[in-house]
Amino acid sequence: MVYCWLLLLASTSSKGYEQQYVVGDTGPSGGTVISVTLESVLSDSSVELVGDFEETTYTYTHTETVIEEVETVEYIQQTSYEIVSTETTNNLITTATKSTSGGVLDHVYSNNTGHVHTDYTGGQITFSENLTDYLDVTEINEGFDLYGQADVYTCTNQIGGDCSSGNLDTFTITLKVIDPTTGEDYMKTTSWSVGNAWQTYQTSFSIPTNTLGSDTLAIATYYGLDNGYWAGWYGPVIDDMRMWAVYSQVQEVITLVENIVTEQVQSVITSQTYEVDSVYIPPVFDPIDIAPVEVLADFTIEISADFEEIITMDFEIVETDTGSMEMEITTMEGDMEIDVEIMEIDMEEMSVEVEVVQEESDSEPTSEAKEDSKEEKSSDTKETIAQKIVEKVAATGDQVALSNVKLAIMAQLTDTKAFDAYQTKEIIDINVDEYLLQTIEDPYGIYFTMASDLTMETMVNSQYGN
Repeated sequence: MVYCWLLLLASTSSKGYEQQYVVGDTGPSGGTVISVTLESVLSDSSVELVGDFEETTYTYTHTETVIEEVETVEYIQQTSYEIVSTETTNNLITTATKSTSGGVLDHVYSNNTGHVHTDYTGGQITFSENLTDYLDVTEINEGFDLYGQADVYTCTNQIGGDCSSGNLDTFTITLKVIDPTTGEDYMKTTSWSVGNAWQTYQTSFSIPTNTLGSDTLAIATYYGLDNGYWAGWYGPVIDDMRMWAVYSQVQEVITLVENIVTEQVQSVITSQTYEVDSVYIPPVFDPIDIAPVEVLADFTIEISADFEEIITMDFEIVETDTGSMEMEITTMEGDMEIDVEIMEIDMEEMSVEVEVVQEESDSEPTSEAKEDSKEEKSSDTKETIAQKIVEKVAATGDQVALSNVKLAIMAQLTDTKAFDAYQTKEIIDINVDEYLLQTIEDPYGIYFTMASDLTMETMVNSQYGN
């Protein structure tokens, strides 16, 4: 037994994947591609039978990683301040908190107005005010100038009562700005030697741009020391003390600054392709055991032409297990490619042995019944054998031999007697001329004609709206 295997590689789609991006292209995020990597892997496979083909489907997964540089524009809000005008506060001392220390004779009253006396031990008076009561934090942070001032007189005595006979006394103003929350502070101290005449003393200092907060304090300290007499209040007399700030009133300006940011963006593109391989698997047939058959008849047919050559065919007729008969041409001699008008085949002279088993009956069949049965069986046998002969000759593929055999069998099976009797019959024609000349009256014809005329008239009148 031979098996034939045919391998057909039929791909419904190629496993090859076409890369979508290259360096320099515009990437999926709209940037410029700077890197591309492609990875293809066999991710799955499946097998199924489609008819006589075994189809294997391979699934390939392709991962394309694209890195691109994308430029984005962001707007940064910047806040700045511009100077609108320069402003001066009122006297901060009028609302400030007062405190004294050392040798001080305090004559300060409401609104912190008045004066103080100092002695040889030295004494001071301090005023502290929250600066945000006068400036907002933005104005403080932009920087400002702080001023301190006072009118001072002293008795320059060496002995009590003679104010013009001694040494000059000492007067000091200390200005300080501090944020107690953060500890950020700025300070300046200025000293003078004063005599026995009233004189105004002033000092100031500038606070630069800073980060002072809302708890920022402005502090002014006034100090006097008697450098002459050792007793009494003969030191500097401090009067009309003042503290103020000069600042720039600012306006907030908000500006949007355009900033171009370049960032790398990674995109991953995943797709699948398929490849189908088909392998043809022919069907496998189990071998069939053919049992030997019994030969029921063996005969020879000779087909003669008008010339000397004779064609001889030997046939075997066998009965199968199902009861049907099969015929095989065992030999065929001579050239079948000849023209024969009619070949004589005497079917009655063929020797066919058929065993007939009859059931026993109570009465013997008559001779006439036997004769009819014999003729009927003979006729059936002729037709059966003729059919088998035609099939076997047709199987040889020789069309000339097949045509000759068909003509010979038709001649043998033809019922010439019945055909001759059919040809002798006479058919008599009947004369129908008189029938065609007769007239048949139609009493209702006039009514159909009138109805047709009325219909036509109605159709014509309908054109005119009547």
